[in-house]
Amino acid sequence: MNFNELLEKAAGGSTAVGGRLASGDLGTAIVFVARLVLACVAFAVALLAGHLPDIWVTVILVLCALVAGYDVIAAAILGILKGDYLNKDLLVFLAAVLAFVFGAKIEGCALVLLYQISGIFIDYAVERTRRTVLDTIFCDATAANLIGEDGKEVTVSADTIQAGDSIVVRAGETVPCDSIVLDGESTVDRAPLGDSGGAQPVKEGDELLSGSVNLSGELYCEASSTQAESAASRLYSAVKEAPERGDPIPAALSGVEKYFTPAVIILAIFVAALLPMFTDISVAESVRRAAMFLVIASPLSMLAAIPVIRLCAGCGAARTGVVFDSCGAMDGMASAGSVAFSQSGTLTEGRPRVVRVKAGRMGEDVLLKIAAHALSYSNTPQSRSIIEAYGGQIYIDLIENFTEAPGYGVEVRVDGIPIRVGNRALMNIGHVEIPDSDLYVEDGEQCLYVAITDEYAGCIVLSDSVRPDAAQAVEDLLHAGVDGIVMFSSDSRDRTAALASSLGITEYYSECGKDKLSSSLSGLKQSLAPGRSLVFVGSLETFGGSHTAADVDVALTGAEAFTLPSSSDVTVLGGRLAKLAEAVGIARYARMLSLLTAAGAALVKFILLIIAFFGVSTLWFTVFIDAIAAVAAALVSILAFSGELYGGKGK
Repeated sequence: MNFNELLEKAAGGSTAVGGRLASGDLGTAIVFVARLVLACVAFAVALLAGHLPDIWVTVILVLCALVAGYDVIAAAILGILKGDYLNKDLLVFLAAVLAFVFGAKIEGCALVLLYQISGIFIDYAVERTRRTVLDTIFCDATAANLIGEDGKEVTVSADTIQAGDSIVVRAGETVPCDSIVLDGESTVDRAPLGDSGGAQPVKEGDELLSGSVNLSGELYCEASSTQAESAASRLYSAVKEAPERGDPIPAALSGVEKYFTPAVIILAIFVAALLPMFTDISVAESVRRAAMFLVIASPLSMLAAIPVIRLCAGCGAARTGVVFDSCGAMDGMASAGSVAFSQSGTLTEGRPRVVRVKAGRMGEDVLLKIAAHALSYSNTPQSRSIIEAYGGQIYIDLIENFTEAPGYGVEVRVDGIPIRVGNRALMNIGHVEIPDSDLYVEDGEQCLYVAITDEYAGCIVLSDSVRPDAAQAVEDLLHAGVDGIVMFSSDSRDRTAALASSLGITEYYSECGKDKLSSSLSGLKQSLAPGRSLVFVGSLETFGGSHTAADVDVALTGAEAFTLPSSSDVTVLGGRLAKLAEAVGIARYARMLSLLTAAGAALVKFILLIIAFFGVSTLWFTVFIDAIAAVAAALVSILAFSGELYGGKGK
């Protein structure tokens, strides 16, 4: 074991809030408490045993400080070796050394004791708050009804279920792991997963997500995952780990970490050097006051609660169906200046259905069959709807030279015959003339045209219904402080303009493929005011596993998103557009609460600096009050969990 490893072992968890007693290592916690008890007893002996020579009192106090704070010393040295010359352990160590050297040995020992004891309270407040809010989103089942190979049913621990096991879920029970229904019909509630879509019917062949509650019938299922890999566990992990991804400190407080400690240390140097020069205060007293400045110099009490605030806000958001992937995602939503929608699957249902087929020189069923074959390799919602409407067998071996132009359509050879299926722009490229009667469709409808050997053959009319809450969602976002709403659509200019007008959207882009979408998002991002972010909202399919040019990608999807890979920064479950404004409100409330707690702790530090300068305070009192400010901030952070405070329902 080298010197650095020895220091790290000795330092233990003293350098991180929550590291002492929240580490889960019972042995380490017991040793730590035993050290503090022994040190406190020794400290009491040094204070009460007045007959002891002064040298022995000094020895006892030094030993007391070493026993209680050897991990602080190790962490301070380790910080120096790593180039971190301003960490709190080093500042407390220096303050204690100065106190011993300049005659304030009782204060120096009390400083170490109070620093360690107050750390316990900070750890407890932070960890208790974390566990309280995380418990609210924990929805894993504890038991499962396993059907053995002999056909007999036995109740087992849910975490022992393996993929392929047969289980039965009865009415009122929580689904223990992701499963496929083999037999039975029922309705399930996904509300524990944050999906407030209401009761959903399930039958043979449907997927059940862990954490869902079976409301009525008996379901015989086959487990498709273990509990640890299921939707409920992934939701829990996503919310728990989000504050650990990215910088938890908001940009508005970034200067605190960088400048606060050096500024207070410089003040401490001035206090130690100038007070004896210009006043009748002794050098020892000036150094004692400067040592108090060193204790105050750490910004920990101002910033310790911010990761907890992030977690509380994330848990509160998850209960309403909004999952933030990281601190950056939360900050991006808090700074939302413009929200851009990919129309299909967000403002509209994203499930277009075939309403009419117009065939010129062949039967409608034949045209539908040709279009379905031509679109067989396409994965757009329109293509899937046409293939579903056809309903027949697709002969893949007939498909050749498939080419898809996003936002336009496809070109392909079917049994050697060139086929085009797409919008009017694609037909214009091939110089295909469309009859005037087929150029116009009703509001809410779109038309895919079919050309065979560059001759017009007919069209297929689809309808994608506008979400009933789309207009209200746009209005809510504007009321939430978003500067502008933008819509991107693959539809024609006329249809896109009509839809945008009906929703109160003034800026829109029509006939958008991936390239146009990417370049337009980049332009929108550059046009935003400093400090404002661009939020892009799409369905899970919109992103295709990659991030867009926007600052924040938001996916509107169901709880099944946790079983699929995703690149989105924010996931809105249940498809409710109203949650977008709630997400902005939650993020902004978390940021405001972070600033308020930091400001409150900063005010306490300012008062401590004033009374330290005038010599009214002591070292132990300074570290104790500073710790109380950190504990108070940690306890206040629970407010970020309350939905009523940011305008949500909390349900």
